[in-house]
Amino acid sequence: MARIYQRNGLISDVKVKRRGDCKRTRSAILNFRMTPEEKALIENRIALSGLSKQDFFTQSCLHQKIVTFGNVKTYEAIKKKLVEIDEHLMNVQKADELDLEVLESLRTILEILDGLGKEG
Repeated sequence: MARIYQRNGLISDVKVKRRGDCKRTRSAILNFRMTPEEKALIENRIALSGLSKQDFFTQSCLHQKIVTFGNVKTYEAIKKKLVEIDEHLMNVQKADELDLEVLESLRTILEILDGLGKEG
């Protein structure tokens, strides 16, 4: 079997420091697939908004109305998350012990349930 050639520079343990790495706060990556037509429509909306792609997607995902259609998967996920929220709230003694992620999850569930009642 033939060996694949790699330059010594690629094997080294030295990490190449990129510009701005030390101040990077958004280290997580989110990927998804779409059709070329959907991509063109989204890129047009991004251009019209004047925002960067990163800011556009972040704001769109966090601040848009959630519309969903109820199915078994949706209800099971909501039920599981509500059990976790209930356990957290039962263990809280003071208001400063509240986990903001739990409250955000509760807000999202309420938005989803509100959207279920209005669509159809």
